[in-house]
Amino acid sequence: MIGADDLLALCKEALAEAGEAEAEICAVSRHRGFARFAVGELGQHMDIDEPLAAVRVAHGARVAEAGTSRLDRASLVRALRDAAEAARLVPETEGFPGFAGAGDALASPPRFESRTAHATAEERVAILAPAMGAIRAAGLVSAGALETTARAIAVATTRGCARAHEGTVASFKVWALETAGAGGAAGYGGHMHRDVTKLAVAEETERAVRVARLSCDPIALEAGTYDVVLEPPAIGELLEWLSMIAFGAPEMENGTSPLAGRIGERITGAGISLTEDPVDTSDLGFAAPFDREGTARRRVALVEDGVARAALYDRTYAARARTASTGSAMAPDASLAATIGPSALQLGGGDAASVDELVSGIERGLYVCRLHYVNGLLDPRRAVMTGLTRDGCFLVQKGRITRAVGNLRFTDSLLEGLARCDGRTRARSAVPTWGSDGATCAVPAVRLRDWRFNGKSQERAKLD
Repeated sequence: MIGADDLLALCKEALAEAGEAEAEICAVSRHRGFARFAVGELGQHMDIDEPLAAVRVAHGARVAEAGTSRLDRASLVRALRDAAEAARLVPETEGFPGFAGAGDALASPPRFESRTAHATAEERVAILAPAMGAIRAAGLVSAGALETTARAIAVATTRGCARAHEGTVASFKVWALETAGAGGAAGYGGHMHRDVTKLAVAEETERAVRVARLSCDPIALEAGTYDVVLEPPAIGELLEWLSMIAFGAPEMENGTSPLAGRIGERITGAGISLTEDPVDTSDLGFAAPFDREGTARRRVALVEDGVARAALYDRTYAARARTASTGSAMAPDASLAATIGPSALQLGGGDAASVDELVSGIERGLYVCRLHYVNGLLDPRRAVMTGLTRDGCFLVQKGRITRAVGNLRFTDSLLEGLARCDGRTRARSAVPTWGSDGATCAVPAVRLRDWRFNGKSQERAKLD
């Protein structure tokens, strides 16, 4: 991996050689090491470098972009010249204000841990081995992965912007399975931290084993509305979808966002606050302090006490809306898709001391560990979503978890569901979002009343 300072120097050299008057480079150098295991055996070890640069050149308001996966001066210069050639042909970008200038000095929240950046394959295996052993001792089958990532990002423009940053993420996920094939009980555990040595591997493995054991012999339930407790991975999945449809300036501008035309109006329940907080200095903070345009990221109250307050902007959309960029242009991925959205979405915690306290307030309902196959595009204006439960769904009766339940399909509005939220834990967890490299949600467990399930429980496959 190229260090952040060296990456920035490379970007400056390429801009100088290319000679374009209005140009920008955003370069990312990422090193990932991971170990995967399945059917109770370690099966894959990899250390890979993932370099990527997105360059933009502007001729007036005509802006074109090109990319390269080679982080050397010649490749960056070539990409800049390709973008310059394309800029002669593309339509003008309405409101384009030019690329960023030098800007103010940035805050530097803690984001880098040397033990993660330099973790070896042997160290990753040593962390995983006790988890695999505990699951084997429980008579279950293990699967999962441990990943360590070090990431450097640099942004440079011909107007004098020069930003560089390094951060690390370590993540662990584990499944305890009744059978190596499909159809059996499953329990999941997962954790992420900047420091690989602080991953809660033992605790999350114990949780996966406990959920898998409880998940055997599920009963079937009919479709209907149920009071539910959603664990952080479940509510985090829904909030990731909300972040994609609700908070970006393009969705506000085209009117598909549930916030469009409703700033200052109540859109969900009192007490519900959603905040973009990329400068969080706690263990929940992972975001770089600037976006792909080099703009400083800042805390933005998106929904405050149930009332829509703000959206997220890059420089161009901010100019069109006559406001300031919030530093929300997302870092490029392999598709070079330019997107705007949260890098550190947070749902405010509540007063409950534990998930058990949330469960104790349900007369008859469901406790849901995770969700999958979620689709948040059914009715974006209402934030209607559908999906399935997975890796632990349980019947709650008189405040106690009593039986495992076969997976159910839900279809409901997240914002309307949060309007029926009457409990959240104080403690929150960081949940990675898969739609964007490095983005996270920080969420509590939540209790929602009358969450709508529109499909009967899936029948369990017969096990040999």
